[in-house]
Amino acid sequence: MKALLNLLRSMRFAIAILTVVAVAATTGSVLEQSQPAVVYVSRYGEFWATFFRLCGLTDVYHVWWFFVLLAFMASSTALCLWQNIPSMLRDMRAYRENKSLASLRGLEHHIEFNLGTEKAPQAGLASYLTSQGFKYKHTFIAGGSMLAARTGSARRLGYLLVHGAMVLICVGGLIDGNVFLRLRLWTGDVKVETRDLATDQVPAASKLDATEGSYRASMTIPQGEEAHTALIQMGEGYLQQELPFAVRLKQFRIDHYANGQPKDFASDIEIIDGEQVVPATLQVNHPYTYRGVTLFQSGFADGGSKVKLGMLPSKGSSVQQQIISGTIGHGTPLLIDGEPATLEFTELRAINVFNKDDVGDKNWSSRGKPGDRTRDVGPSIAFRIRDKLGQSDEWLVYQRAVEIDSAKYRLIGRQHAQEDDMRYLRIPTSANGSLAAYTRLINAMGDPQSRARVAKEVAVKVVNVRLASTLEKTSEALMAGFYSKGYRALVDMVQTNGDSEQELKVGQLYLQLLERSASLLLAQDAETTPRFVHDALSAYNDTLEMQLPALFAFESFEQVNATGLQVTHAPGAALVYLGAALLAMGVIAMYFVRERRIWLHTQGGNLLLAFSANRHTPALQTEFDRHTDAIAQLLCGSHVSLIPNRHL
Repeated sequence: MKALLNLLRSMRFAIAILTVVAVAATTGSVLEQSQPAVVYVSRYGEFWATFFRLCGLTDVYHVWWFFVLLAFMASSTALCLWQNIPSMLRDMRAYRENKSLASLRGLEHHIEFNLGTEKAPQAGLASYLTSQGFKYKHTFIAGGSMLAARTGSARRLGYLLVHGAMVLICVGGLIDGNVFLRLRLWTGDVKVETRDLATDQVPAASKLDATEGSYRASMTIPQGEEAHTALIQMGEGYLQQELPFAVRLKQFRIDHYANGQPKDFASDIEIIDGEQVVPATLQVNHPYTYRGVTLFQSGFADGGSKVKLGMLPSKGSSVQQQIISGTIGHGTPLLIDGEPATLEFTELRAINVFNKDDVGDKNWSSRGKPGDRTRDVGPSIAFRIRDKLGQSDEWLVYQRAVEIDSAKYRLIGRQHAQEDDMRYLRIPTSANGSLAAYTRLINAMGDPQSRARVAKEVAVKVVNVRLASTLEKTSEALMAGFYSKGYRALVDMVQTNGDSEQELKVGQLYLQLLERSASLLLAQDAETTPRFVHDALSAYNDTLEMQLPALFAFESFEQVNATGLQVTHAPGAALVYLGAALLAMGVIAMYFVRERRIWLHTQGGNLLLAFSANRHTPALQTEFDRHTDAIAQLLCGSHVSLIPNRHL
């Protein structure tokens, strides 16, 4: 036991522990903490991700060995304080009045005055020391009178403050690290649970009492609702933390820039503590503390918005046209081609800001920043369709028609489970954003009677009967083939004879004839243009290539916002803040307070002046000369002839 105590209070051990703690803290600052395992695997590879996890480097400040280091560091520093405080306090109060004359003459800064037969005015010397901020003690030693003075004893207090601050910071870190909760986790008394994807809740078995130590948790509250628990993320799982009060979200407010990007957001909340209701407003960088629990505004989310999605049949699909109502975060049963599926609404975005230069690109991205080069393209809804085997496709549908190169399109994005990027379908619309013209075109092209009628109109002005008959049959075949296979039908109809140039010309003629026939199908629509027809045919061809089971139109939504709050309870924070303040005060005392001592010994007609300080600085000689000159003038005032004898 004695050997252990000697080890803990040794300076080498304290320095070693401090070095390891510094390295660990640096690692925790450089390596992002408490991220899912997949993040470390993607960034550093599987080997290093496993190594970081086994060593606890992904959660440095809560790993067991870091707590052990803090405990050893606090114990070592506390033992050093316990051992050295008495001697330091004695030294701070000591005047060292018993110092021998030989040791005083051995100091670098000393001087002796020969006063002849006169005696030094002790009262005048004492008054001078007091005026210079020195405290002194008068005693008799070596056959003479000694004035021993000191100032700057607070420098020693700096050492005590620095070491005491380190102890407080370590203890505060141990408290806020929630060591007892970690022990319960290690022993299996508390188990981390994963979020239930179906209900988006954490099992109640993992709930922690409101009085259990420190925590940093998050909570999401929909507008008009209240919550009294928050989630603590523990690796890949969660714990539920009871709060000593409930929080109700009255209103969530968000301000936008002129281009639609979020500018600022705030939450008007009510803290319900029994019968007491405390109103508060949370903003970014403006937290609110109640009963030791601090609430931070950290973000916002969807609180269960109501949405309506129109479902239209696609080529070859047996789905029925219908309106699907749902809630963000929940699923709706669906039948696609007679097979059961689930449509899961995942995200509603009321504002989508895009760079104007990128709007025509299918690789859409929300890279817009406030400025003239960005615009809001309107609301969008994201959802996934999950089949009975559990595989799902991601979908993204925009509510409003988006203008691209002076034309308007409805955008529908789909990403297969095996694909890395989302592909977008651009369906042309009329000026009012309606899909009616596109729908009429595709329906007419699928109607044999409409195809026959239009084929006759195409050939009606041809005088040559044989050529007219051929043109009529070709037009009808092109429309029927395109409705079945898309542009692939035109490729199949071109006879391959090895002459690629001739095949290209024939293919272009077929395309022109198809577009002419499609224009006649929409002859009653005054708004249709050749570009509209071309874009409509391209969109229909894309639906066949993308094998869309249905087309979706975002009809309407009723947005419900939810606020995202960070909840912290850190009883050890007060100790850490106090330790930081004491550490700053101690460093200031150690480096800016100079300890100085003066000895004045008179014996007969001789006066010995000695001066010392804790640090030798260039200003030390100047200060000694100033004291020497001042005391010499004081002695000369008694009309005594002085002969100095310096030993410097």
